[in-house]
Amino acid sequence: MSNPLSSRRQRQRQQHQFDNASIQASQNSSPSSHHHLNINPDDGNNNNNNIGTVDEYGHLITKPPKKNICTIPIASFFLLLVAVALIVTWQVFPTESIVIKYLPKFDPPSSPYTGAEAGAAGGSGTSNNNGGGGAGIDIDIPFENEVPVTDASSSIPSFMKCQEEEEALCCNGSPSNCQLKLNEMMFATLHNAMSTEETDFTFGYNHYKSLEKALVAGYRGINLDLCNCEGGLQFCHNVCDYGERMPQEVFTNIVNFLKEYPSEVIVLIFQASDQGPIVWNDLYDEMKLVEDFVDMMYVHEVDGGENTEKEWPLMGDLVKSNKRIISFYFNGGTCTDDICPEPFHQFYKYTAETEYQSANLDDLRNIQYSCQLTRGPGGFKGDFFAVNNFVTPPDPEASKITNGQQFLSERLTKCANYNGKRPNFVYVDFWGEGVTSQLVQYANHQLADQKEDKEEV
Repeated sequence: MSNPLSSRRQRQRQQHQFDNASIQASQNSSPSSHHHLNINPDDGNNNNNNIGTVDEYGHLITKPPKKNICTIPIASFFLLLVAVALIVTWQVFPTESIVIKYLPKFDPPSSPYTGAEAGAAGGSGTSNNNGGGGAGIDIDIPFENEVPVTDASSSIPSFMKCQEEEEALCCNGSPSNCQLKLNEMMFATLHNAMSTEETDFTFGYNHYKSLEKALVAGYRGINLDLCNCEGGLQFCHNVCDYGERMPQEVFTNIVNFLKEYPSEVIVLIFQASDQGPIVWNDLYDEMKLVEDFVDMMYVHEVDGGENTEKEWPLMGDLVKSNKRIISFYFNGGTCTDDICPEPFHQFYKYTAETEYQSANLDDLRNIQYSCQLTRGPGGFKGDFFAVNNFVTPPDPEASKITNGQQFLSERLTKCANYNGKRPNFVYVDFWGEGVTSQLVQYANHQLADQKEDKEEV
């Protein structure tokens, strides 16, 4: 008869041998464990970096930590590569035009002009003669008088400077201009005057240098886009936070210029941008905060009960009365209780304008396209005529041509004869290129001489 105790011990030994064999078989069947794990922590190698945790069957429970290969030298090298790639991309690829293309609200809407100030071609308007007189208009600078415009950031150029020793009244750089009515004068005009590289507009700027320097250089028309950015008014180019001028700063600088040069008359043309809502009375409130600004603003009145427009004043009368700021507005916006500030005049009620979307020089050379009236009173009833002389998007290389004597004189002459009216506002980009302000001054001299000759006959 067998001993029960001996039999139990024998079964325990067999079970222990079976368990050891199972563990050994599990280890042999796992190449990963065999090659990468040190199952026995007491193997004498003390290689703790390769130790994992296994269960009683040799199965892997946790993986060993991976080695961090992102060291400071590697990270620095990677950042250097990124910086070089960004610089190369900025210089080689047309990033500015790409941003302009895909930035929302940068292009004008298809039908943005609503309300009485919309002035779609064909509407009603006024018809005071601006001195055009039909065909035969010639606008040019005598070749012997052509002088390139320099930086002009510190002093008025000679062709725009009234002589201090002269006792005669002087208007916008010349005594002869004083006999011209406001709607007979020609004004070199800054398109999107706020949008300059010098005043930190990020991209798509229309000028290199500020509007203040343009005033010194002889530009007397200023077009400004008005934006409402989170409840505050700014002059921006349809998009907040990519460049702005503050109204009070601009108005203060304009008043200071006019006080320094008491012979000069300036035209301000405000455009309501897509960043609204725009309330014109709010802009007028900004003007009131600048000493003497509102007092210098001209108000164009109607003739009593007949409700007919008075003739525009002589430049000399504006200078003598110190009403030397003329303001217009367009492209929508509203007025408080439908009552707009008295000095604010609807631009397209009084002004006819040529096509403003020319993609290249060929478009501008196409007179039937670029000289056609697209905004303002139809049948050419407007008191003023605006000619757009720029390409979109802004192009400084194109402006070197468009603002040059030959191109500009030919374009103004052709647009004038095409519509039977002399231009009043000549819109340009990159005002520092070419001879726009000089050509405009000679064109005003030309008309003043013609008027004087007629009066003598």
